[in-house]
Order: sequence, then C-alpha cells, then structure tokens
Amino acid sequence: MQNSSKKPLKRWGQHFLKDKNIAAKIANSISPSTLPMVVMEIGPGKGILTEFLVKKADAYIGVEIDSSLAKELEETYGHQSEVRFISKDFLQISIAEYFLNYPDSRHIIVGNIPYNITSPILFKIYEDSDIIDEAILMMQKEVAERMVAPPSTKAYGLLAIFSQLFAEVKLLFTVPPHLFYPPPKVDSAVVKLRLRQQVKEQFADFTFFQKVLRHCFQHRRKMLRKSLSMLFSAELLSKLSADLTQRPEQLSIDDWKQLIDHIYLEMRKDRDL
Repeated sequence: MQNSSKKPLKRWGQHFLKDKNIAAKIANSISPSTLPMVVMEIGPGKGILTEFLVKKADAYIGVEIDSSLAKELEETYGHQSEVRFISKDFLQISIAEYFLNYPDSRHIIVGNIPYNITSPILFKIYEDSDIIDEAILMMQKEVAERMVAPPSTKAYGLLAIFSQLFAEVKLLFTVPPHLFYPPPKVDSAVVKLRLRQQVKEQFADFTFFQKVLRHCFQHRRKMLRKSLSMLFSAELLSKLSADLTQRPEQLSIDDWKQLIDHIYLEMRKDRDL
C-alpha cells in the first residue's frame, strides 16, 4: 500500500510519511493500558502508520477524505476483524458516533494531520475531550511549539490556552521534511495529548469564557482594562481584583479562569438586583 502510485493532492494538504521507523515511533507513543484500545486514524493516506496501528489496536477506524486511498486501504486491511475505513472529511464526522460503539475502552486519535486544517482538527478533538483519552498527532513544528508555549511569551495565545486547558500536552520529537513525499517546507513535530474530562463544567459559563478570551486576544497589544472596557462598564471593571494593566499573554490559564468567572458572577449579581 505504501507503494501506491497515487500522487499527493495539494488541496487536501497531503504529505505522505515515507519513514517506517517514524511511523513505528508514533504508534509506540500510545500509552499502554489494560483496557481494550480503539484507535481512530485521521488521514491514513497510503497506510504507512496504519500498518502499525492495526496491529496495536483492538479496534481501528481510519477516516480518509480521499476515496481512492480509502478504497486501497480497505482492500489491504479491510479483511481484518474490527478494522474499518470511512471515506469522509474528519471535520464532518461525529467522533462520538464511532467511539461510543466501544464502551469500556480507551479511545485514541492518531494522525499525520494536514497543516492547513490543524487548528480546526485540534478544536474538534477538544470539543469531544470527554470521550477521547489520548491523541498522538504530527503537525507543523511551529504549531506544536505554540501549543506548549508558557505565558509571557510571543507564542502564547488561544491555541496554547485551549490546548493546555483540555489536555496535558507533550512535544515528543521532530521530523525533518525529507522524510515526507512531497517534502513540506518546514519541520514537523509529534505531539501527545492526554485529554482531560469535564473541563467546561469547571467554569461559571464556558461559552462566556471563550467569548471574552477570544475578544481580549484579538486586542493582545492592549492592556486588559482597554480591551475589557469594550465589553463591560467601568463600574463592573472597578469590582475586579485582577491587575488590568496586564496584557493578555501575561495571564496564566488559572488567571484567565478567575478573571472571567469573576466578571460573569458580577454580571449575575447585577441582574439579580
């Protein structure tokens, strides 16, 4: 299957991994468990990683947007029990629809994901963090570095906050361009996410948290007092204990949670008066 003559399609951001050692290293990065393991692979492509995943998993689901590749994969691996391929866009499927068929199992997502849709894929995974235990993803190295960035750095932003909020994030190793066909213009990196459950329930109102956070980072060069004054009254801001002379990248995730929850609760008080 790795020798398929299928040419990579630019519109789907296809860069096929060529190195079996890297593929094995990615598969072996999955945490061991006594529970049955269900693996969903994003964009298996020519199957270089699939070969290792189907051996490791108790059940395997490959989601491949390219119907011709999905057909070839089905012909190669489809005869095995508990192995199936879905010719669909990962961003359009319901992860729960497939994983919830396997209760009392570890649900794992693995993939060499397209650079041009990395953020949408990550946020889709975070949205379903309650039913996903782990994700091992290869992506552009720069994006991986932004995911693990600490506060008060240039790389720290929405991606770092949401990634570290929904998961324990670890950058495992880098992969040079020459190990892909066609070679991308930048280095890649493999990231391991151990997803946290019931994250949204820890907030006074998670939708409100997202709205305020995104607004502030849209104005990241402004002090918080300035950006928050676009949304809230001076009277409300005067009740906050946070230092509003700071800029968005200076606050830790806990700082953001405390600040926005405080704003929300003050608004609730005003409504209840």
